[in-house]
Amino acid sequence: MSPAALAAWALLLAPGPEQLTLPGFRIHVQVHEDMDADRLGALARPGVVLWLLTSSNLLRRSAAERLGHGDAAHVQVRPPWTSGARAQFTGRVHPWVSEEELDVALYRRWAPAGTVVELAGALTEEKLARVLGLHPLAVRWRPDGVPAPEEWARAARLPGLEVHPTVVLPPCERRLKRAERIRLRVPAADAETSAAGCGFALRLEVRPSLSAPELQSLLIAHPGAELWVEAKDDADAAGVQALVGVLAGSVPPTPAKSASPVKR
Repeated sequence: MSPAALAAWALLLAPGPEQLTLPGFRIHVQVHEDMDADRLGALARPGVVLWLLTSSNLLRRSAAERLGHGDAAHVQVRPPWTSGARAQFTGRVHPWVSEEELDVALYRRWAPAGTVVELAGALTEEKLARVLGLHPLAVRWRPDGVPAPEEWARAARLPGLEVHPTVVLPPCERRLKRAERIRLRVPAADAETSAAGCGFALRLEVRPSLSAPELQSLLIAHPGAELWVEAKDDADAAGVQALVGVLAGSVPPTPAKSASPVKR
Protein backbone atom coordinates (compact mmCIF):
# COMPACT_ATOMS: atom_id res chain seq x y z
CA MET A 1 0.00 0.00 0.00
CA SER A 2 1.31 3.47 -0.89
CA PRO A 3 2.26 6.02 1.82
CA ALA A 4 -0.68 8.20 0.73
CA ALA A 5 -3.12 5.32 1.12
CA LEU A 6 -1.68 4.48 4.53
CA ALA A 7 -2.06 8.09 5.60
CA ALA A 8 -5.70 8.06 4.48
CA TRP A 9 -6.33 4.93 6.53
CA ALA A 10 -4.66 6.49 9.57
CA LEU A 11 -6.89 9.56 9.32
CA LEU A 12 -10.02 7.48 8.90
CA LEU A 13 -9.10 5.29 11.85
CA ALA A 14 -7.84 8.03 14.15
CA PRO A 15 -9.18 7.56 17.71
CA GLY A 16 -11.93 9.90 18.76
CA PRO A 17 -15.47 10.05 20.08
CA GLU A 18 -16.98 8.76 16.83
CA GLN A 19 -17.40 5.11 15.96
CA LEU A 20 -14.93 3.23 13.79
CA THR A 21 -14.97 4.46 10.19
CA LEU A 22 -13.38 2.44 7.40
CA PRO A 23 -12.98 3.05 3.65
CA GLY A 24 -13.69 -0.68 3.17
CA PHE A 25 -12.74 -4.02 4.66
CA ARG A 26 -11.89 -7.62 3.81
CA ILE A 27 -12.16 -10.53 6.20
CA HIS A 28 -11.34 -14.15 5.36
CA VAL A 29 -13.54 -16.68 7.14
CA GLN A 30 -12.71 -20.40 7.25
CA VAL A 31 -15.70 -22.67 7.89
CA HIS A 32 -16.74 -26.28 7.27
CA GLU A 33 -19.34 -27.28 4.73
CA ASP A 34 -21.44 -28.85 7.53
CA MET A 35 -22.24 -25.40 8.95
CA ASP A 36 -25.95 -24.60 8.99
CA ALA A 37 -26.86 -23.15 5.58
CA ASP A 38 -28.58 -20.09 7.03
CA ARG A 39 -25.55 -19.34 9.21
CA LEU A 40 -23.33 -19.74 6.17
CA GLY A 41 -25.58 -17.45 4.18
CA ALA A 42 -25.36 -14.78 6.87
CA LEU A 43 -21.56 -14.76 6.48
CA ALA A 44 -21.59 -14.68 2.66
CA ARG A 45 -21.74 -10.93 2.10
CA PRO A 46 -19.63 -8.18 0.51
CA GLY A 47 -16.26 -7.80 2.20
CA VAL A 48 -16.14 -11.48 3.19
CA VAL A 49 -14.03 -14.19 1.54
CA LEU A 50 -15.17 -17.69 2.54
CA TRP A 51 -12.83 -20.69 2.74
CA LEU A 52 -14.90 -23.87 2.86
CA LEU A 53 -13.35 -27.04 4.28
CA THR A 54 -15.06 -30.11 2.83
CA SER A 55 -15.44 -33.83 3.31
CA SER A 56 -16.36 -34.43 -0.32
CA ASN A 57 -16.26 -32.54 -3.61
CA LEU A 58 -20.00 -32.11 -3.96
CA LEU A 59 -21.62 -29.46 -1.78
CA ARG A 60 -25.12 -29.57 -0.40
CA ARG A 61 -27.38 -27.49 -2.63
CA SER A 62 -28.42 -25.31 0.32
CA ALA A 63 -24.76 -24.43 0.95
CA ALA A 64 -23.82 -23.97 -2.70
CA GLU A 65 -26.69 -21.54 -3.29
CA ARG A 66 -25.44 -19.19 -0.58
CA LEU A 67 -21.74 -19.00 -1.39
CA GLY A 68 -21.82 -16.53 -4.26
CA HIS A 69 -23.06 -13.56 -2.23
CA GLY A 70 -19.68 -12.72 -0.66
CA ASP A 71 -16.60 -11.25 -2.31
CA ALA A 72 -15.45 -14.79 -3.12
CA ALA A 73 -15.72 -18.37 -1.89
CA HIS A 74 -12.99 -20.99 -2.16
CA VAL A 75 -14.12 -24.60 -1.83
CA GLN A 76 -11.66 -27.36 -0.92
CA VAL A 77 -11.63 -30.13 -3.55
CA ARG A 78 -9.56 -33.25 -4.17
CA PRO A 79 -9.41 -36.03 -6.80
CA PRO A 80 -11.20 -37.79 -8.40
CA TRP A 81 -12.42 -34.92 -10.56
CA THR A 82 -16.06 -35.24 -11.67
CA SER A 83 -18.23 -33.11 -13.92
CA GLY A 84 -20.81 -32.73 -11.15
CA ALA A 85 -18.27 -31.14 -8.83
CA ARG A 86 -17.03 -28.82 -11.57
CA ALA A 87 -20.52 -27.49 -12.26
CA GLN A 88 -20.79 -25.85 -8.83
CA PHE A 89 -17.93 -23.43 -9.57
CA THR A 90 -19.45 -20.35 -11.15
CA GLY A 91 -18.92 -16.63 -10.78
CA ARG A 92 -17.28 -15.95 -7.43
CA VAL A 93 -17.04 -19.58 -6.28
CA HIS A 94 -13.65 -21.20 -6.98
CA PRO A 95 -11.90 -24.54 -6.31
CA TRP A 96 -9.15 -24.74 -3.69
CA VAL A 97 -6.61 -27.58 -4.16
CA SER A 98 -3.40 -28.87 -2.59
CA GLU A 99 -0.31 -28.87 -4.80
CA GLU A 100 1.09 -31.97 -3.09
CA GLU A 101 0.91 -35.04 -5.38
CA LEU A 102 -1.48 -33.18 -7.70
CA ASP A 103 -1.57 -34.38 -11.31
CA VAL A 104 -1.25 -30.96 -12.91
CA ALA A 105 -2.17 -32.02 -16.46
CA LEU A 106 -5.23 -33.98 -15.32
CA TYR A 107 -6.40 -31.19 -13.05
CA ARG A 108 -6.02 -28.57 -15.76
CA ARG A 109 -8.29 -30.58 -18.06
CA TRP A 110 -10.97 -30.55 -15.35
CA ALA A 111 -10.51 -27.21 -13.64
CA PRO A 112 -12.74 -24.18 -14.02
CA ALA A 113 -11.14 -20.75 -13.94
CA GLY A 114 -9.87 -19.28 -10.71
CA THR A 115 -8.13 -22.05 -8.77
CA VAL A 116 -6.50 -21.34 -5.40
CA VAL A 117 -3.48 -23.56 -4.72
CA GLU A 118 -2.33 -24.68 -1.26
CA LEU A 119 1.45 -25.06 -1.10
CA ALA A 120 3.50 -26.47 1.81
CA GLY A 121 7.19 -26.82 2.56
CA ALA A 122 10.19 -25.51 0.65
CA LEU A 123 9.45 -23.44 -2.44
CA THR A 124 11.74 -25.03 -5.02
CA GLU A 125 12.00 -24.21 -8.71
CA GLU A 126 10.14 -27.45 -9.44
CA LYS A 127 7.25 -26.54 -7.16
CA LEU A 128 7.14 -23.04 -8.56
CA ALA A 129 6.86 -24.40 -12.10
CA ARG A 130 4.10 -26.83 -11.05
CA VAL A 131 2.08 -24.09 -9.37
CA LEU A 132 2.51 -21.62 -12.23
CA GLY A 133 1.45 -24.42 -14.59
CA LEU A 134 -1.93 -24.40 -12.85
CA HIS A 135 -2.44 -20.70 -13.74
CA PRO A 136 -3.74 -20.03 -10.22
CA LEU A 137 -5.94 -17.17 -9.12
CA ALA A 138 -4.12 -17.18 -5.78
CA VAL A 139 -1.65 -19.25 -3.74
CA ARG A 140 -1.45 -20.01 -0.02
CA TRP A 141 2.08 -21.03 1.03
CA ARG A 142 2.96 -22.54 4.40
CA PRO A 143 6.77 -22.78 4.63
CA ASP A 144 8.24 -25.17 7.20
CA GLY A 145 10.52 -22.56 8.73
CA VAL A 146 12.15 -19.28 7.73
CA PRO A 147 12.23 -19.08 3.91
CA ALA A 148 15.62 -18.63 2.27
CA PRO A 149 16.23 -15.49 0.14
CA GLU A 150 15.88 -17.52 -3.08
CA GLU A 151 12.49 -18.78 -1.89
CA TRP A 152 11.27 -15.22 -1.36
CA ALA A 153 12.47 -14.37 -4.88
CA ARG A 154 10.41 -17.28 -6.26
CA ALA A 155 7.44 -16.39 -4.07
CA ALA A 156 7.26 -12.91 -5.57
CA ARG A 157 6.34 -14.54 -8.92
CA LEU A 158 3.20 -16.16 -7.52
CA PRO A 159 -0.16 -14.37 -7.95
CA GLY A 160 -2.35 -13.45 -4.98
CA LEU A 161 0.14 -14.95 -2.53
CA GLU A 162 -0.58 -15.48 1.16
CA VAL A 163 2.34 -16.72 3.27
CA HIS A 164 1.40 -18.44 6.52
CA PRO A 165 4.66 -19.27 8.34
CA THR A 166 4.91 -21.88 11.09
CA VAL A 167 7.37 -19.71 13.04
CA VAL A 168 7.82 -16.03 13.84
CA LEU A 169 9.93 -14.64 11.01
CA PRO A 170 13.07 -12.61 11.76
CA PRO A 171 13.10 -8.86 11.02
CA CYS A 172 14.54 -7.50 7.79
CA GLU A 173 17.33 -4.94 7.58
CA ARG A 174 15.70 -3.61 4.43
CA ARG A 175 12.39 -4.13 2.63
CA LEU A 176 12.21 -7.23 0.48
CA LYS A 177 11.74 -6.66 -3.22
CA ARG A 178 8.03 -6.74 -4.17
CA ALA A 179 7.08 -7.67 -0.59
CA GLU A 180 4.01 -5.42 -0.81
CA ARG A 181 2.49 -7.95 -3.26
CA ILE A 182 2.56 -10.67 -0.57
CA ARG A 183 0.09 -11.04 2.31
CA LEU A 184 1.81 -12.32 5.45
CA ARG A 185 -0.75 -14.16 7.57
CA VAL A 186 0.15 -14.12 11.24
CA PRO A 187 -1.66 -14.06 14.59
CA ALA A 188 -2.54 -10.47 15.45
CA ALA A 189 -0.25 -10.70 18.51
CA ASP A 190 2.76 -11.32 16.21
CA ALA A 191 2.05 -8.50 13.78
CA GLU A 192 4.70 -6.19 15.26
CA THR A 193 7.45 -8.79 15.46
CA SER A 194 7.13 -11.34 12.65
CA ALA A 195 9.03 -10.11 9.55
CA ALA A 196 9.25 -6.57 10.94
CA GLY A 197 10.59 -4.15 8.34
CA CYS A 198 10.21 -6.58 5.42
CA GLY A 199 7.34 -4.60 3.87
CA PHE A 200 4.70 -7.33 3.60
CA ALA A 201 1.00 -6.56 3.52
CA LEU A 202 -0.73 -8.15 6.52
CA ARG A 203 -3.52 -10.65 7.01
CA LEU A 204 -4.12 -10.86 10.75
CA GLU A 205 -5.57 -13.91 12.49
CA VAL A 206 -8.14 -12.87 15.09
CA ARG A 207 -10.55 -14.74 17.35
CA PRO A 208 -14.29 -14.78 16.62
CA SER A 209 -15.04 -13.04 19.91
CA LEU A 210 -12.91 -9.96 19.14
CA SER A 211 -14.69 -6.91 20.53
CA ALA A 212 -15.37 -3.67 18.66
CA PRO A 213 -12.82 -1.67 20.75
CA GLU A 214 -10.20 -4.38 20.19
CA LEU A 215 -10.97 -4.33 16.48
CA GLN A 216 -10.59 -0.57 16.33
CA SER A 217 -7.24 -0.66 18.15
CA LEU A 218 -5.98 -3.38 15.83
CA LEU A 219 -6.90 -1.56 12.62
CA ILE A 220 -5.48 1.73 13.90
CA ALA A 221 -2.19 -0.04 14.62
CA HIS A 222 -2.21 -1.84 11.25
CA PRO A 223 -4.06 0.24 8.65
CA GLY A 224 -4.82 -1.66 5.48
CA ALA A 225 -4.57 -5.07 7.14
CA GLU A 226 -7.02 -7.80 6.18
CA LEU A 227 -8.45 -10.12 8.83
CA TRP A 228 -8.60 -13.91 9.02
CA VAL A 229 -10.81 -15.91 11.38
CA GLU A 230 -11.98 -19.50 11.73
CA ALA A 231 -15.52 -20.48 12.74
CA LYS A 232 -15.39 -24.02 14.12
CA ASP A 233 -18.93 -24.15 15.52
CA ASP A 234 -22.17 -22.17 15.80
CA ALA A 235 -20.86 -20.06 18.68
CA ASP A 236 -17.81 -19.07 16.62
CA ALA A 237 -20.03 -18.37 13.59
CA ALA A 238 -22.24 -16.07 15.66
CA GLY A 239 -19.13 -14.20 16.85
CA VAL A 240 -17.83 -13.86 13.29
CA GLN A 241 -21.21 -12.63 12.12
CA ALA A 242 -21.13 -9.94 14.81
CA LEU A 243 -17.59 -9.01 13.81
CA VAL A 244 -18.59 -8.70 10.15
CA GLY A 245 -21.54 -6.57 11.25
CA VAL A 246 -19.20 -4.14 13.05
CA LEU A 247 -16.95 -3.92 10.00
CA ALA A 248 -19.84 -3.44 7.57
CA GLY A 249 -21.41 -0.81 9.82
CA SER A 250 -18.13 1.09 9.85
CA VAL A 251 -18.11 1.71 6.09
CA PRO A 252 -20.03 4.87 5.17
CA PRO A 253 -22.76 4.29 2.57
CA THR A 254 -21.96 5.34 -0.97
CA PRO A 255 -23.92 8.51 -1.79
CA ALA A 256 -26.64 7.91 -4.38
CA LYS A 257 -25.99 9.58 -7.72
CA SER A 258 -28.44 12.33 -8.46
CA ALA A 259 -30.23 12.23 -11.79
CA SER A 260 -28.84 14.55 -14.45
CA PRO A 261 -31.16 17.45 -15.28
CA VAL A 262 -33.08 17.06 -18.51
CA LYS A 263 -31.87 19.50 -21.13
CA ARG A 264 -34.59 21.47 -22.86
